[in-house]
Amino acid sequence: MIVTENFKVGERNFIRTYSDAGRYVVRDGAEYSEACDPEESGRTYTEGDLMPVDDAEAAEILNIILGGDSE
Repeated sequence: MIVTENFKVGERNFIRTYSDAGRYVVRDGAEYSEACDPEESGRTYTEGDLMPVDDAEAAEILNIILGGDSE
């Protein structure tokens, strides 16, 4: 699912957009792992393909899920 979060840098408002399903966010055919836009931009995104996970990261996640030692 697409998730948006509002944040502020100085006096300017921004919106962070990402997928909570590990997918790219897509706009105008371009894929991003996440997008941060000025609030006034009005940009919207859809979910795209799954983002790849490298083998080391996947192994660590699996180890944590299975209750193993993370080191």
